[in-house]
Amino acid sequence: GDKRWYHCCRVKVFWVYMKDTTKGILAVSVGSIALGSIGIFVRFADQSIAPMTQTFGRIFVAFLCITIFNLVTNRLGSVKIKRKDLKLFVLNGLIGFGVMASSFTLSILHTSITNTYFLLYTAPVWVVILSYLFLKEKTSRNTLVSIAIGMLGIIFLFNPSDLSKGLLGNIFGLATGIALGSYFIITGYLGKKYSTTTITFWTNLFGAISLFPLIFIFDKKVNLLHSLSVWFPVIAAGIMVFIGYILLNYGLRKVKASVGSVLSLFEPLSSVAYGFIFFTEIPVAPTLFGAALILSSIGYLAKMQEK
Repeated sequence: GDKRWYHCCRVKVFWVYMKDTTKGILAVSVGSIALGSIGIFVRFADQSIAPMTQTFGRIFVAFLCITIFNLVTNRLGSVKIKRKDLKLFVLNGLIGFGVMASSFTLSILHTSITNTYFLLYTAPVWVVILSYLFLKEKTSRNTLVSIAIGMLGIIFLFNPSDLSKGLLGNIFGLATGIALGSYFIITGYLGKKYSTTTITFWTNLFGAISLFPLIFIFDKKVNLLHSLSVWFPVIAAGIMVFIGYILLNYGLRKVKASVGSVLSLFEPLSSVAYGFIFFTEIPVAPTLFGAALILSSIGYLAKMQEK
């Protein structure tokens, strides 16, 4: 008991004296690794639950998790927001969760999985463009170098096929990348005013609301009354969404959106690792080279941020 208490105190002291930038880097990185595991549960759920139903399900479970967390920690009263900021929270939920999640599903249905993931992780590029257009925020040369190396790594990691084929699916994939990029920007902006739990609560709520009607539009067979065992992968995915996004939202309060978007490349890296661990998907040489490039871009950026 004494040893456990001693080590717990050491961790707390270490965290208190850690630089805010370092906390942000660590939080976004760990959160992205958690989000990379969602693909595992999506595969398990795909056999029984329609795409939009499980997409809504995991966001709704994430909303329940943040609500329970706020209740247990007596923070439910702290989720109040100013009326003038409501539209930003709605926009973040609709685009950052609703558009991103639904476009991802529709892209998977109309083009290759590799193309979908490649277009999703163009998010750092869109962060740079959108930050300049809407916030007049210039991106540092070090961050641009990291993004360039990271994007090259993404090309090798996913090896996208002819993007002119499956045009509709690729348009949805591009929308996914833009939506994710906008999420980084809006969350980073809101993080200057609101706590992590407040941002997570409202974005999950509006995300779930926006996804629910899509079940009846896109799923050919609607069935929300599955057994608990069938819903288990969706529940597990929702818990990982909660963990991943609460860490991501915390980190984006400490680092710039462009920096966070590069660190989020831990997500595709971890998804490759999970594929190897759970589905024995052995990565080929180009995949490993792409992973090395992404790690190099993240390492370079982290080093520059510390300086």
